[in-house]
Amino acid sequence: MAYMRRVFPKSVIITFFLSGFIADIFKAYLDLRISFRNQLNNFTSESRLLAYAFFISVVLFLERLPGKVTNSDIQSNKGILFDYVGMDLFTSLFFGPIFLYFLSTVAHLFAALFKGKASFFEARLAFFWSIIVASPLLLVAGLLQGLFPDGVLFKFFECASVVSYAWIFSVIFCDAERFFSHLPVFIMLLSGYLLLSYLVV
Repeated sequence: MAYMRRVFPKSVIITFFLSGFIADIFKAYLDLRISFRNQLNNFTSESRLLAYAFFISVVLFLERLPGKVTNSDIQSNKGILFDYVGMDLFTSLFFGPIFLYFLSTVAHLFAALFKGKASFFEARLAFFWSIIVASPLLLVAGLLQGLFPDGVLFKFFECASVVSYAWIFSVIFCDAERFFSHLPVFIMLLSGYLLLSYLVV
């Protein structure tokens, strides 16, 4: 413990959790709209959005990692496991940001059909920030999938995380687009998820 205090002084730990990027994520749960507006006021560069895109790509990779590591089909062969994880990491880092930019553009163009008023930058920031705010839920869901792949706890938390993300995204994105209410988008996202789940099963 003393060694850890020398390496990470108490002031650094407090600053890390109570101010800065990580703190902003957890503070966002207090008021999603204000958190987005703070991001919009404080960060206006495209380089920041690119960093967010890479961060999201890493989070999504880590969210899938426990399920891959505990997959019985590849767990017995360490070589295949390392190749599989390495390929997933490569794909996430090089193609993930491009895919995120594409999805944010599609979402903005779709919102424009309903008289959305956000700029492309605001729409991208809202899209990225909503995923970042939901990242703790995604990471916990991924961990539970690795520990309890068929357990009730994982199924419950998976459903809860989907509902939570739909709520987070709808609130932040609709605020960026200046929509009167986020409930239509929230309902549409949940309906789409249920439809896809039914088609996949």
